[in-house]
Amino acid sequence: MKAASALALIGLVLAAGCGKGDSHEVTLAELAPPEETAAAQPPEDQGAASGSTEAEQVARILPGPDLELLGLDGERWRLSDERGRVVLINFWATWCVACRGEMPELDELQSELGDLGVTIVGIATDRDPTKVGPYIENLGIGYPILLDPAAVSAALFGGVEGYPKTFILDQRGLLYSSYLGVRTKVVFEQDLRYLLEAEPSPAADSSAGS
Repeated sequence: MKAASALALIGLVLAAGCGKGDSHEVTLAELAPPEETAAAQPPEDQGAASGSTEAEQVARILPGPDLELLGLDGERWRLSDERGRVVLINFWATWCVACRGEMPELDELQSELGDLGVTIVGIATDRDPTKVGPYIENLGIGYPILLDPAAVSAALFGGVEGYPKTFILDQRGLLYSSYLGVRTKVVFEQDLRYLLEAEPSPAADSSAGS
């Protein structure tokens, strides 16, 4: 009975998130809001190291709006290189239990929708980036994982108040929706497929890159 109770408790934690805080959704589309979930708050020793020279070498905001981050593969990734594709950006950390439960479904979405024009990337905000590689290898995640130990890139989206935090951008690099806390594959897929099927307005196209 004790073992069953423990398993039930773990399941509850995974479903609700891995820390304190209320979740909310900021969306620019008329979509039915998903259930609210709790989001993890970073521990004190995981706070952003603002002004860190080393952190700025790993991740930096570029004009545009744009950003550049170093990936686990040692290559630099730029958001502007994904113009014309729908982009899902997932902020997470190895200490966030709820983040771990979300990542396999994101991996499935990349496999299913990648050829249709979707790019999914994870941004790891661990202060110790050496933890990220083994963690990802153990999970078997195939989509790109980018390193941002000081959460520099979060400034482009107005900051990240908890984990996981997910942003979905349209083909022009404009924010379409954002989610704080765990969401299911169905919720993300609804947004991604909508953007893949929607035709950008001529006005929006003409202003892109200006």
